[in-house]
Amino acid sequence: MSSTVSPPTFSPPLLRALPYAKYAVSALAVSSLALFHASFTALATLTRPLAFLSPLPFLLYVLAPAIVFVQIFVEVGVYNPYRAVVFLLDTLYPVYVCIGVACITGALLGLGGRLTVLGLVSVLAPSHPPPTRNRVLRDPLEEVKARWIT
Repeated sequence: MSSTVSPPTFSPPLLRALPYAKYAVSALAVSSLALFHASFTALATLTRPLAFLSPLPFLLYVLAPAIVFVQIFVEVGVYNPYRAVVFLLDTLYPVYVCIGVACITGALLGLGGRLTVLGLVSVLAPSHPPPTRNRVLRDPLEEVKARWIT
């Protein structure tokens, strides 16, 4: 007698659980949609009388001219000037930067030149010459004033 051995059939556990997972996801989706529909219907049913009794549509109808006037006034008095100022500032920004850079550069060059001249003057022409016996010390500023005024 001869017997044949058949290979064992093995299916992964995930394949056996897949139909249950599909059913669970489907049931969850259907139940959540049904719950959403029921809650929306209940909310609409409860708020319908409030919409009929609400004075809001009537008030909006009565106040419509004032609302439109305020919107136009705010547009003309607030939004348009703001937009004009923003446009001018955006347009003039390069000029502002150029003038700012020129002023800063001029200040740095002027300060550097002044410090250079003061350094050279202090080295080449000291403000207080060495005292001599017969010489009376005078203020150098008085000497400069005397030269320029006379």
